[in-house]
Amino acid sequence: MTPRIKAMGLLAHLVLILPTATKALQTSSSFIRRSNPTSSLQAVSQKRTFIIDGGELESFLLHGGESIGTATNKAGSLTLVTGTTQEDPSQRIVAVQTNNNDNNAAANYETISMGDVDVYAHTIANIPPKVTDSVALSTAAASLVGIHCAIPKVGGVGGSDNSNDVFYTGKAVVVGGNDYACFVADGLATLGIDVSLVSTGSPEAKAGGVTVMKPSDLDEDTFEEIGFSTVVGQFDSLIDTISNERKGMLISDDNLYGGSSVLQLLQLKHQCNKYISTLTQSQQIVKNEGVLWGPGKANDHVKKMESMSLSRCTSLVPSLGFGSATLQTLLDNNVLFSIKSNNPTVSRGWALKDFWEETSWPRDSSGTGIRFGLPVQEEEDLDELFQREQERLQTRIRVGNEMGGGMDDTETTKQLLIDQQNPYVTQIVGVDGLAQEVISKRKDCVVFVAMRSCRTCKGINPVFTKLARERGSDELMFAKADATGATGKALGKQLGVASVPSFVLFRNGVRYGAVSASKLPSKRLDQALSDLTGGKDFDPSLEEGS
Repeated sequence: MTPRIKAMGLLAHLVLILPTATKALQTSSSFIRRSNPTSSLQAVSQKRTFIIDGGELESFLLHGGESIGTATNKAGSLTLVTGTTQEDPSQRIVAVQTNNNDNNAAANYETISMGDVDVYAHTIANIPPKVTDSVALSTAAASLVGIHCAIPKVGGVGGSDNSNDVFYTGKAVVVGGNDYACFVADGLATLGIDVSLVSTGSPEAKAGGVTVMKPSDLDEDTFEEIGFSTVVGQFDSLIDTISNERKGMLISDDNLYGGSSVLQLLQLKHQCNKYISTLTQSQQIVKNEGVLWGPGKANDHVKKMESMSLSRCTSLVPSLGFGSATLQTLLDNNVLFSIKSNNPTVSRGWALKDFWEETSWPRDSSGTGIRFGLPVQEEEDLDELFQREQERLQTRIRVGNEMGGGMDDTETTKQLLIDQQNPYVTQIVGVDGLAQEVISKRKDCVVFVAMRSCRTCKGINPVFTKLARERGSDELMFAKADATGATGKALGKQLGVASVPSFVLFRNGVRYGAVSASKLPSKRLDQALSDLTGGKDFDPSLEEGS
């Protein structure tokens, strides 16, 4: 198979994997004339490597192109180059350099030599005369996730992969008022997407297709405040530049939403199939640590990323259409993003403005801490969510019949859904989850250790949630851990648990003690909690069964 044929086949695959809304939307759309890749290039003029991490990397891996490396890598890298063409030395181009250590991507995509380096043909864009090489490089890097990965719908005109025309259409919501959010909103609008830019501030979007709005609006009929998602209605993509609703939860085939009810409800209520977080790890650090300790740690993280060996990064390859359609349109329409750093390796950092906007964003009255305007779970949503979750998981969960007396598939699936939606109890996934949520944060915490097949655990669940609602606070966290499977067994061993249900207590992130109880309320657990919060030593007699 020739490289050209392979590239056309991949474009067909791209059209298939980009999700579309199940209902027709009244949206803007645009035809983009895809430029033909240059056939011969001269030597490289500039080269810069961009490091992507945090929610931004997570979003690329879920919605972007190809990744070279393991999913366990904490950072991704993208090396961009500029150069000139042999046919016209005055014509400059920008493109993504190939990864010399991986032959698979080179086999899947057509490549072109630029002397000492090769580039992916589908990432090439011509640089207009008034755009500097440095700005072209930073614009290409900035557009990869927030714009290219977030494009709602794409297809060749007439359904032909041979066409040089690409059809972009759909509706998108961009959350945040920072410069990057405005760039994303302007870029998507320039590509023909109907864009709503939501911010507590007054962002200055330049493109005509961008509607700027606040998190809430006043319903003219009821005179009640309604959230931006309700005002917009149905939309295809949400690009979040100031937070990450996946909350760092484990994402897998069994947990596509990362434990987030917001992501599930975006799809259920608004037909939004793409949630793109562009939150960098340095932004997350400032969010977690606050303005006193966060900035120093975030700056240290940026320095670490910029000095990291690229062999420890996941090498990222944009999907087809990145250069010739997406990036070319941005450059031609002067939708640009500039990064001040002159370092050869750049990691997008953080801004205090982002921190203040996220922390000052009004919260929903449900008490879950969800930003106002994002969908929150209503009582009537649970049945439909359960129905969808059951259909998705029923072929994967097979524990009830194998462990006599346990829950069947339906009960297990429903319990998983209830756990994911619980706003009062933090879900702990594996040893890494314990380290991230409890140990590293030096939390006072009680962890309810259960198994999916345990009926006794199921009976305890609602009472434990009630206890968490009544006694949980910033000082005392209530959490639940699943001891099922290899990951769960490893966690159970780490916790020192021999049977379920059990309750393991932590003080300042260090194991304090454990209580076994077959029902709640439990006098032993109540005593252990009182001793924990009262500063007393743990009473070993409470370890005995209930």
